[in-house]
Amino acid sequence: MHPLTSYLYDLMHLKRSNLCVSADVTTTSAMLTLAEAVGPSIVVFKTHADILSNWDADPHTGTGAKLAAIARRYRFLIFEDRKFADIGFTVQLQYSGGDYRIREWAHVVNAHILPGEDVVRALKERAFEWAGCNEGEDGFEGVDERFEGIEEPPRERGLLLLAQMSSKGNFLDEEYTRNCVSIARKHQDFVMGFIALQPVSEPEEPFIVMTPGCALSREESLDGSEFPSGEKDTLGQQYVHPRELILRGSDIIIVGTGICNAVDPAAKAEQYRKVAWKAYEEGDAPNEPPVVWLPSME
Repeated sequence: MHPLTSYLYDLMHLKRSNLCVSADVTTTSAMLTLAEAVGPSIVVFKTHADILSNWDADPHTGTGAKLAAIARRYRFLIFEDRKFADIGFTVQLQYSGGDYRIREWAHVVNAHILPGEDVVRALKERAFEWAGCNEGEDGFEGVDERFEGIEEPPRERGLLLLAQMSSKGNFLDEEYTRNCVSIARKHQDFVMGFIALQPVSEPEEPFIVMTPGCALSREESLDGSEFPSGEKDTLGQQYVHPRELILRGSDIIIVGTGICNAVDPAAKAEQYRKVAWKAYEEGDAPNEPPVVWLPSME
């Protein structure tokens, strides 16, 4: 099992949470404010660095460093939703270079396998370089041990492969999903798992499943800030109730607009956490999830 996966399972049980919040906001200040608000309720914080304005590239005091400090204070992993999908040379530059320097602050990234297996090899090469250099010296300051008993995450970086998508009409068919799993099996020292709608590998395999397209029902919504489960937005995103996703076998739910657009994001995140964790305990996940194979969403 990947060290980050093992750490994440421990984190889930210590915080009693299987919630990932997607920072669907467009400014760095809004992202950092959101991270502070939802930090106590989450185990993963998903970012979209390339949609943020005013990104500060300073490796020690900039946006990435500030987010890393918040993550260490509240103990959650940072997942940059970059969806790498280019030739190896290019994705290496995108991962470790430019203004974002993703490798330095994001514990986890994701990728499509459209370019082939080499996209994984290329990212892994850069990730392993990071894990092996200046170990224990990341330059980030201001750590507040808010959650006692939860250790620092491993220095290793991890990858999630996009095996399935929740948007209507996507082209990630069953053959594509099988190829994702095949590649993941070859690179278990880097691939943590999948973005998928339900488990796509064998139950005994050490892969985690994170699922987007999650929303509470209209009756449960505190403020109507999300598209209710069973519905889709105007751009084809389809939403499923968190309990259903967990009982299908997903390990972690990903929630974006339902929390980001809430009047009180902290309270809304806590509501999602409670609903999803209750389902998690009922389903006795992870490791032995109630696997339900569903047809591809059309």
